[in-house]
Amino acid sequence: MRSFDDVLPVLKTLGRALEKYARIDKMPFDFGVGDPLFPAEIHMVSTVVTQGPFSVTELAQELGTTKGAVSQLTGRLLKKGLFTKEKDRHNGARVIISATELGRVAHSRHMEFHQKHDAQFMAFLQNLDDSSYQVVCSLSEEMDGWMGNYLK
Repeated sequence: MRSFDDVLPVLKTLGRALEKYARIDKMPFDFGVGDPLFPAEIHMVSTVVTQGPFSVTELAQELGTTKGAVSQLTGRLLKKGLFTKEKDRHNGARVIISATELGRVAHSRHMEFHQKHDAQFMAFLQNLDDSSYQVVCSLSEEMDGWMGNYLK
């Protein structure tokens, strides 16, 4: 079994990667729709395009965030013309969030952005043997739980 000191370099590397991700998460990107979008915004747009439409509650559950955060983001995305909202025909108290055509364009450009920027890392993952890929999947799950513990 490895000691804490043995695994510390791995934790430092992960820490650097997480720090870079935190900085990136605060940067707006141009997806060709008139307004730059922050990662949380474009990821919400992509979720609604690929899996929606959603109610605010459903979208919060899907994204693993609060209804308040979803309401704030959807408000900004409505103003930017990427979402529409309408009352559910079957339940008047429920509001449904859908993507507009501009939202679908943003999603498409977002996918192109990732294909370009993530190509090297995606090739790394795609070329792993099955055993190594399972280790990466397990690591990802463990990291998710690890970070979740800080939010409790």
